[in-house]
Amino acid sequence: MKVTYGLIAALIALSVSSDARGAEACKAEQLSPAALTLSDIYARAEARAKAWKPDAVPTRITNTILGPLDDKGRSEAWTVTFYSKAANANVSINTFRGTLSCYADAGSPGRIPDLKPGFFRDGAKLYALAKQHGASEIAQGFGVSVGTAAAPSTNHATWYINFSKVDGKSAKLSIIVDANTGATEKVLKD
Repeated sequence: MKVTYGLIAALIALSVSSDARGAEACKAEQLSPAALTLSDIYARAEARAKAWKPDAVPTRITNTILGPLDDKGRSEAWTVTFYSKAANANVSINTFRGTLSCYADAGSPGRIPDLKPGFFRDGAKLYALAKQHGASEIAQGFGVSVGTAAAPSTNHATWYINFSKVDGKSAKLSIIVDANTGATEKVLKD
């Protein structure tokens, strides 16, 4: 029997169970509108995470290029991940083109950003910073992605603003913003 890459991919897809992406942690929900602001997705995600495990803390907030940030701070593709120390598990609340879902997985989250209560989550202002420093990239068709990060030694929380296209091409520009205050820390260009 001749084995092709298509056949191998099909066999792998059949062998991977739904458990590979974790246990469903909340009932899937249809969203209207499909694009949510950063503050709205965070509020929804935090409510679901706290219902999942009361000690859940945010570990990562990001959107993908399949749902680039718009000028109103909205995206159709968010992932907000929380960690429960008591359960030693993570829950990811995801949106994609109008559907919200939650999946939990066991294990450590890695570095947890030191996000203060009421941390900066104004997606429209993050987009404004992207436009201020990356207007030419946006004009060239690069989408805006934002994501939290934690500094290696201090867990200092930052937003990284990056620019990329659906084909995987990335602009050589990153904007680093203090995730608690909203102040621009660095603009990195290659």
